[in-house]
Amino acid sequence: MIDSSVPDEGGSPTPDPGIVRAFAPPGPGRHAVVAWARRHARRTGARIELLVDPDLEPPPDRPTDAPAGPIALVGALLGHVWGLVVDPGSLTERLGRASAGARLLVVPQSLPEVDVLVATAYEPVTVVPTDPPHPHGAVVLALAHRTTEETIGAAFDAAEQRGAPVHVLRLRDPARWTVVTTEDAAARADEERRDCTDRLSAWRITHPSVPVEVRVGDGDVTVELIGSTCEARLLVVGRSARGRLLGTVTPSPVARTVRRARCPVLVIPPPGPPRRSWWSRARTLPLGTSGPGARDEV
Repeated sequence: MIDSSVPDEGGSPTPDPGIVRAFAPPGPGRHAVVAWARRHARRTGARIELLVDPDLEPPPDRPTDAPAGPIALVGALLGHVWGLVVDPGSLTERLGRASAGARLLVVPQSLPEVDVLVATAYEPVTVVPTDPPHPHGAVVLALAHRTTEETIGAAFDAAEQRGAPVHVLRLRDPARWTVVTTEDAAARADEERRDCTDRLSAWRITHPSVPVEVRVGDGDVTVELIGSTCEARLLVVGRSARGRLLGTVTPSPVARTVRRARCPVLVIPPPGPPRRSWWSRARTLPLGTSGPGARDEV
């Protein structure tokens, strides 16, 4: 992996927020990742850095009959020994660390453990499928009750940059959908739609050129999310803040969505460092105080 940190006046490295890092390993999805990253950088003015894994890249061309020099042999031996002594971690862990300090990390959908990467990366991650997205599709925002303002803002910014509308897919809160009759279901859907419209009113004011359409999901969340990508240009979802324990009991639909989506998926992490423990993300509160606990999204 490359190191993109730049020293400040005091000599310590500082992250550059204007960097988009793209990992495009050899394979059919390489062109799609690079093309998406270039378009995003052109829209936002960010710089692009390509992340390279030496284990996946083919070696440089060298005549087969030319013997390797002693320096090359010693270097290969030292590299092998170093790999045995110092474990750099899995590819997913290295990509997660490489995302720190970047504005965005772009990876192919075919990446092994891409669901683990989006759950642990420090910064937003875009997962790009091999097939191109719908050229004139909308930006779909998956909006749950705990979706962060950063996620909503990312969807509206992406739509404005592309001159596209925002199609809001309102995801139901199972605790509020204990309905019995068809009339109850319709009333709940109207309530969800009103709540969604009220919540997005500020974003409509700050992005007046972006048309907004709201739809309340009426089925399985994962099926709804994947279905929304068939004619979309981009899907924007918030990353779950649940820990590994809760994630084992009730897995986040984001993990399954990024693997099967038909368009690029932008996953926005919640504020704060990623949680790799078994417990949910929660705010640390002083003794004797109260406040909101873990914030969860889709």
